[in-house]
Amino acid sequence: MNKFVWLFLCIAILLNARENPFETTSSPAFVGKTTQLKENKTDFNSMTLNLPSTARILKSVSIAFQNLDGSISEEVVAIEQNVNWHEPLILSTKKVDNKMSKEVTAIALPLEKPKEKKIGNVMLDKEEKPQMQSKIDTSFKLGDGVVLDIINNEMKITTKDTKIRDFLISEPFKIVVDFKKEGSFVTKTVAFPNPPFVSATLGNHDGFYRIAILLDGHYRYDLQSAEGGYIIKLK
Repeated sequence: MNKFVWLFLCIAILLNARENPFETTSSPAFVGKTTQLKENKTDFNSMTLNLPSTARILKSVSIAFQNLDGSISEEVVAIEQNVNWHEPLILSTKKVDNKMSKEVTAIALPLEKPKEKKIGNVMLDKEEKPQMQSKIDTSFKLGDGVVLDIINNEMKITTKDTKIRDFLISEPFKIVVDFKKEGSFVTKTVAFPNPPFVSATLGNHDGFYRIAILLDGHYRYDLQSAEGGYIIKLK
């Protein structure tokens, strides 16, 4: 009886075993039976990186890459320069032309003499038309006797009233300045065309009025008294 049991087990093992136990899954008999992950990588061209509004100094740039042998390396380039977070950083490839570049020579040509205009017996040069210059508003009236003047990252608040306090709040990022004033103001908001100042809102309170200045990101600031008012400097 035991002989029949052992014979049955041996037959079952032979039927389930491979003909060649040393044959790998990469052999022709196993082609299509395994799942192969195909890597589809494109050639790098360019990419854009936007910095947060807290960024002020670009310390370094780090690039990690894979070598031929599969190992990972990293190159770090020190920069240590001021950065404007409003402008995105662009990393791109650049083809260098090894051919000699042709020199471009600027040739100075004589200017044409302006045509003369005769009035009676007097010869007059032709009048030149003045060049039109685009004007950008930098002064904004917020209330009666309250004017805001903006130059780059500075704002001057022209007012005869005394500042009580100033503080910074976030979400959204604002500079709040309170001024002592008896009377009332009409609530008013003015929008600014260029960053970093977005808008300013004048609000009336009991015994004082408040100017809330909305910024386009995170800043530190200094507020100093000046002739005719106060100056806010963003950092």
